[in-house]
Formats: sequence, C-alpha cells, structure tokens
Amino acid sequence: CLATLVIMLVGDTYTLINYVSFINYLCYGVTIIGLIVLRWRKPKIFRPIKVNLLIPITYLAFWAFLLIFSLYSEPIVCGVGLIIILTGVPVFFLGVYWRNKPKCVNRLIESITCWGQKLCFVVYPQGGVAEEQ
Repeated sequence: CLATLVIMLVGDTYTLINYVSFINYLCYGVTIIGLIVLRWRKPKIFRPIKVNLLIPITYLAFWAFLLIFSLYSEPIVCGVGLIIILTGVPVFFLGVYWRNKPKCVNRLIESITCWGQKLCFVVYPQGGVAEEQ
C-alpha cells in the first residue's frame, strides 16, 4: 500500500495501471498453474467445478505470450511490478513465518491490525482470533 501511495504521488496513473495489470496477470497465471498441478498430483479430491484441462492449458499459452511480450516491450514496468510484489516477502517473514516473536512485536502487530480494522470498518466475527489460537 505504501509503495502504491508513493507511486501515485510521484508518478502518473497510467504507469500505476501498467504495474498493477502486470501483477494481476502474473497472479492469474500462477493460479492456473496451481490448478493444473493439483489436477495431476491430487486427481481424486472433490472439485465443485471440473473443466477440461484443454481450457487452462490454452489460457496458459495466451498468458505466457502476453507476459513474455510485456517483459519484452516494457521491461522496466515489469521489473518495478516484480519489485512491488517482492516488498511483501519481508512482511510475510515478519508476520507469518517468524513463529516465536517477542511479546512487544506481537503487541505491535495486534495494534496495527486493530487500527487497520477500525480504519476499514472490518471486525472479526464473535470469538475471532482468540478462538483460533
């Protein structure tokens, strides 16, 4: 969010749309790849909707063409988009991967979460986080 705010303040909206569209299509393709991998590795699990594998494979062919064309035609925009995605890696390691955090870090994360929930008018259902732990 902070990177997006800085880009909006410094750059133009067209560039921001290019960054976001590249990131979206990258995520869509990775999702379809995950679908295909699950169909091969776990063919017996329940799926509410099952499509012929020709559809996701065709989509991936067009996806690869668009992604490669984007990387070729605008490598800087795609690079910045990848950097924006990679800014989430430290957040993942600090918030999710690091299990034995000091209490002060946990309190800080909880206060930031509470502030964000109040800002966005989001609340946990009755019992929320305390029940899960």
